[in-house]
Amino acid sequence: MGVTEELAKLAIETRWEDIPDAAAESAKLRILDMTGIALAGANQKSTLIALDTARHIGGTGRASIIGHKDRTSSPLAAYVNATAAHAQEYDDYTKGVTHASVVMVPGSLAYAEDRDLSGRDLMAGFITGFEVESRVARGIRPALLDRGWHPNAILGSIGVAVAGARMGGLNVGQTRMAIAVAASEGSGLRKNVGSMGKAFHVGHGAKCGVFATLLAERGYQMDPDIIEPSETDVGGHEKFGLAVCFAGEDGFDLSRMTEKLGKRWELAENTTIVCFHPGSTAPASTIDAVLDVIAEHGIHADDIERVHAEVTPQARAIACYDEVADSYKARYSLKWSIAVSLIDGKNGLAQYDQSRVDKGDVQPLMKKVDVDVPEDFAHHRGQWGVDGVNWAEMRIAFHLKDGRTINHARSYARGWSEEPATWDDIVGKFVDCSDGVISADQRDDAIEMIADLETLENVSQLMKALQPG
Repeated sequence: MGVTEELAKLAIETRWEDIPDAAAESAKLRILDMTGIALAGANQKSTLIALDTARHIGGTGRASIIGHKDRTSSPLAAYVNATAAHAQEYDDYTKGVTHASVVMVPGSLAYAEDRDLSGRDLMAGFITGFEVESRVARGIRPALLDRGWHPNAILGSIGVAVAGARMGGLNVGQTRMAIAVAASEGSGLRKNVGSMGKAFHVGHGAKCGVFATLLAERGYQMDPDIIEPSETDVGGHEKFGLAVCFAGEDGFDLSRMTEKLGKRWELAENTTIVCFHPGSTAPASTIDAVLDVIAEHGIHADDIERVHAEVTPQARAIACYDEVADSYKARYSLKWSIAVSLIDGKNGLAQYDQSRVDKGDVQPLMKKVDVDVPEDFAHHRGQWGVDGVNWAEMRIAFHLKDGRTINHARSYARGWSEEPATWDDIVGKFVDCSDGVISADQRDDAIEMIADLETLENVSQLMKALQPG
């Protein structure tokens, strides 16, 4: 049995009773978090362009747009909602995988609503799709990322396709076809990070996953073993499956995709990091370090002579922009994150809004901030969690005008595995994100429905609560 078939069998043949309770509870946290940030991103420019384009294309109103009154086809709804959920880089991150939830939740919701499915159907599809996506990721990373691919759409489309296959009652053979279609749809270039392109990758992955399932359930045929290379004596097409194409001939490990299959579940492993600061994931520990020092020592931006931050290669590479002229670059700039936190004394959605960038007071302080990768952090490069790699290791020194130096270090941020976010933490984030988009009654209804999602009769009830009344 090949890898593609084994993963398809896991998704289709796993009984609801065999899914760990921890995975089910984690799924609710992911769904609550992602729907909240989709509300917060509903009126971002990238989302509005995506929505206007969906309106132009048109489509049967089978699925809802979060934060708007529109209904459209399920692939387009998945695209717009996923774009909204990633527009502000406020979504979670699963270590060693990618931003999985932000593709999986909108894609799974769109398919479930299209098919009039229950909350338990949604959860079963989401959990098994998340598991398959995570396993594929662990088998082709870090080579996937190092070769310049942005993983979200490549991996997310497979996860959503598998979730749809489970929810739609497809058999193992059809599920292999859904994976094959999604694998051929996968795309995303890292050079687009720091622009609307990153949110597009997420939306594209969600849309492609739904579309892959719709094709597969109608009998579309593709290579059934698309993940693994097939033996070929002539170097022909057969060896160029997903693993080789995205990770290179020496960059993948198929055994990692099937290790402890059915026994280890990603959503039950406390590997998903909740984001409490907009922006890329790895620098969150640096932001928390700045906020720690502000809280403990009461320093202000006017006290700063200079700041020296030491971070890992991954944090430097991800939040790489040293000059910021727009909100997209701000979210991927360590210097911006440090400087704006010092000036505002906090770090939330407002600190990355375009109006905050346009104000112009953060950029001068950025010039007093130095960021480098020290020699003892250089080994923290590669797959997160493998051989002790921790992207979040950091040290920071605040050199003050009065001659004092304040030093601080962190290895993780709030909401990470070491200090995991609770249900109440994410409820608080959901309340903030939904403010001004839906009513308080709708907000409370949505939270209650997600809390008891396995008893929800129809996902359309939840989607209605996420649209302006």
